[in-house]
Amino acid sequence: MRVTYQADGSPVPIYETGDMVRLVRDEPGPIVTARAGEWGEVLRVRGRDGLDIRFAGFSRPSTALMPIATAIPTSYVAPCDRRGVPLRLQRDLKLKQEIA
Repeated sequence: MRVTYQADGSPVPIYETGDMVRLVRDEPGPIVTARAGEWGEVLRVRGRDGLDIRFAGFSRPSTALMPIATAIPTSYVAPCDRRGVPLRLQRDLKLKQEIA
């Protein structure tokens, strides 16, 4: 995962294949197959169309019927470790001071 920063110093993750993410909101759409709190590995980055995430073997059993969620918007996920513990990204304090 790469990290970029907004003008106020807020961190913005740029997800890549192999990154671990945790859902912070339920999957959008009429049929919800992925719920907030589940975590897994990014299989594919679709650009503006979101992320494909493998939950099986992480927050779901490896034999789960729905092991992968597709096209999850990046705004619905946050970075985490392999146990699903959220990672806190550090602000860029230099950018905040330059603005003030």
